Amino acid sequence: MDYTTSWNKFTRLWVGCTCLAMLIMLGWFHVIDSRKDEQKQLNQPVKGLANEEAINEELDKMREDNKRGIQIRIDGKPLGMVRNEAAAMALLERYKQDKVAALAAQGKIAGAVTAEEAKVYADTDGDAYPIASKAAVHILTVDQGRELPRLVEQELLHEVQFVQQIELTAMDVGTEAVSDEEALLNKLAAGESLPVLYKVLPGDCVSCIAAKFKLDQAVIYSNNPQVAHHKLQIGEELDLTVLRPLLSLKTIEQRIVSAEVPFNNEYIEDAALATGVQEVVTAGVPGLKQMKIQTTRIDGELIREEQIEETIVRPATQALVKKGTKRIPGIGNGQFVWPVYRAKLTSGYGSRWGGFHPGMDLQSEQSGIMASDHGSVSFAGWKTGYGNCIIIDHHNGYSTLYGHLSKISVDVDERIQKGDKIGIMGDTGQATGVHLHFEIRKGDKQENPLDFLSQAS
Repeated sequence: MDYTTSWNKFTRLWVGCTCLAMLIMLGWFHVIDSRKDEQKQLNQPVKGLANEEAINEELDKMREDNKRGIQIRIDGKPLGMVRNEAAAMALLERYKQDKVAALAAQGKIAGAVTAEEAKVYADTDGDAYPIASKAAVHILTVDQGRELPRLVEQELLHEVQFVQQIELTAMDVGTEAVSDEEALLNKLAAGESLPVLYKVLPGDCVSCIAAKFKLDQAVIYSNNPQVAHHKLQIGEELDLTVLRPLLSLKTIEQRIVSAEVPFNNEYIEDAALATGVQEVVTAGVPGLKQMKIQTTRIDGELIREEQIEETIVRPATQALVKKGTKRIPGIGNGQFVWPVYRAKLTSGYGSRWGGFHPGMDLQSEQSGIMASDHGSVSFAGWKTGYGNCIIIDHHNGYSTLYGHLSKISVDVDERIQKGDKIGIMGDTGQATGVHLHFEIRKGDKQENPLDFLSQAS
């Protein structure tokens, strides 16, 4: 038997069967992969159909949105309709900016601020409105050897808000109901007029009526041209109609100003100096403070002004002054007393009856007149307007005058002590009744006696 030939036949048979088996397995795997791909395709939605549904949904949403809008209401009254809330906010912001610019141009509120000027207000809240300056800023110096600096007022528009209540209400509307933005802005700018008629009452005048209704007098003259040609007649009807804004702006401005802080005097008594004489040993130096002032306005009209902060830039330096205590007969000490016991002030120093009253008038049940300070009589007699009159020279730069006396009890050059009786109250000269006319003079100038008299009667 030929074993070699048999082995070769067996080998060829085995190789052939192996190849056939591999081919069958490859075919089977291909069938499985094909079925998987078919399954994936079956599970995959149709692309065109999905896009069409999404487009339809988007169109439906747009149609629904077009049916809705935002109604703007001011204090409950409808102004108009806009597309959405963003459009409403943009409209209101534009109106606010336009009105702020207009008020600033008229000088009724602060104008625009530069970045450099804004640095002065580093302590201002972060939400400060970027509008500002009526004047440039002065850099302050605190050197005591220099003259007190002045701070030019720097004003910043700190806050802007609407006065009226604004409501934004979503509503179903048609596209034709949405208002034009410019038309709404014009409506806000034009405002509304409420007719006001007023009948003139006894005692009325143009300025009185303007103050009563808080109007400019020009409005009254403009609405009533006939007023310029005649006086107001009782019962005459005046047109006081004015335009009122639909939407008012409340503005809050802040500015920083400087002010001097007065110094106090420390006194040292000196027996070598005459009473009433003072000598400055060390001069005082005024201090300096900065104040933040807040101003509230509505449409440019002042509502309130208040100080909200104060900072001491430089404290005041106290003065040291010698004060004389040496008593010298006939020389005043500068400490005046009331010339009438239990006096009643009937007319003060200042404007009176269209003129000027250079002293004060006093009445009392006690008719005796007393010297207000030490001195000597420089005049005793009749003086035009004053009637019987006494003038006492206090030899320290001051003198006192006593007028309308019924009796003079002293003579010229007579030395007088404070509190001495010098005369009797009367009504001589240009007097409307029994009283004392009293003056304190520094040199030839009459001063207000109340600035010198002690509080004691």
